[in-house]
Amino acid sequence: MINKVTRFYFARFQIFTLPNILSITRLLLILPLFALMKESRIFLTTLSLILIVLTDVLDGYYARKYHLENPIGKILDHGVDKVVTLFISYIFYKFSFLPTWAFLFFFLRDFLILLAGSILFFRFKLAFGSLWLGKIAGVCYFSMIFAFLLKFETLGRFFMLLSVVLFSIVIIVYPLKFYPILKERIFCNKGGEA
Repeated sequence: MINKVTRFYFARFQIFTLPNILSITRLLLILPLFALMKESRIFLTTLSLILIVLTDVLDGYYARKYHLENPIGKILDHGVDKVVTLFISYIFYKFSFLPTWAFLFFFLRDFLILLAGSILFFRFKLAFGSLWLGKIAGVCYFSMIFAFLLKFETLGRFFMLLSVVLFSIVIIVYPLKFYPILKERIFCNKGGEA
């Protein structure tokens, strides 16, 4: 009974679902990071990053478990993910954890994906989910962040290089997988206009 009521409520108000609230919470959790890093509050910084990762895992879990997946949730989840990683990459570059080339790679990748995702959603009403390879790359990225934060520099560099390799592959795989869907949508739009 509770599940049915929850599903009805969340389906009626697509924006105010538990997964979306978790996504917004994740966005808010990045706000104190700069101050915490500046004051060398390693424990609190680590705790904030753990909560960021946890909210990311939980929003996907609840979306699948209670069938709350929808285009708004997808674009919000991926948009927040990119903003969070953009901000984290900048902070770790600012405090000399990331070399310039790695920061530019992560920054440009996330910025371009955020831009492309916004165009696809607002222009074509498309919102693509994550591929498993992208999720693995994300795990490597945050493993790098935690390793650098906890002073495991060799491990951090390993995960940094692994993240760059995996994200580079993802950049190639995503267009190959989703272009046919986009092409079909564009064709349908043109057919409708005709």
